[in-house]
Formats: sequence, structure tokens, C-alpha cells
Amino acid sequence: MKALKPSPIAERLLPAYAPADRLKSTDGITALIRTATEAGRNSGQRPRRSPTERWGGNQRLFSDGFLSVPTKFLRHYASLLPPLSSGEALFVLQIMTFKWESAAPFPAYKRIAKAMGVTDKMARRYARQHRAPNRFDLTGLFEALAKLP
Repeated sequence: MKALKPSPIAERLLPAYAPADRLKSTDGITALIRTATEAGRNSGQRPRRSPTERWGGNQRLFSDGFLSVPTKFLRHYASLLPPLSSGEALFVLQIMTFKWESAAPFPAYKRIAKAMGVTDKMARRYARQHRAPNRFDLTGLFEALAKLP
């Protein structure tokens, strides 16, 4: 097989320990992944897994924190019964930024609306099915997601 030259984008994505001259495949993306994985194993280096490193190394990007979201939510929110709209899913993600413990979070509608770039009234519409007295209860939503295959 002939050596492939990665695209400029692939060169930026390629870890420093995986030189481009080691690419030997007709499938450039597979070769990049395989080469980077093999180089990491052979060098004895552990891959860097911090969010900062994964997203470009700029610490300022995470100065406000980051959100851990179950992939199942992102893949299945529209297929739930009743389904969530994209706006409702974004609302849930905003609520999740306030959930630091097992108790249901209770941010103000005004704060969520500002973060989403919508009116307070629209934020209240998105909240209808997730509202408990003085808190946003996402328990039912995540129980429904957990039941999905």
C-alpha cells in the first residue's frame, strides 16, 4: 500500500506522536485512528482524556465548567413519548447545568431564557412537562431513557 498524505484538517487532528509518514491505508480516517492508537500504545503514553485537551487545549473554553450528558439522551430525546422538540432538549441541557447533586435543580426561568436566547414565556412552555413545585424534576425523563434499548 502506498503512504497517504493527510489533509490539513487531519494533520491538526492527528496527535503529535503519530507522524504522517506512518499512514499506510487506502482509508485515510481509519488510518489516522489506527496510527494514532498504535503510536500511543507503542510509545507508552496514555491518551489525554481531559475535556480541555479533547477540545483544543484552551482552558478558557471550560472556565464556566462543562456538562456531562448521557449520549442516550442526545440520541433518543425526539423518540420519547411524548417526544421532546429540539428547544425542549436544549432546555433540559440548560437545566442540567444547574444539577450538582441528586436534588432537583431550581434555576429561575429568566436565567434559563437568557442563556437560551428566548423569552421567559417560551422557557416556561419548554418547562411544562419537567416542572415540580419550585424545582425542575428530570427523574421521569431519565427513567424513560433508561428503559430504552
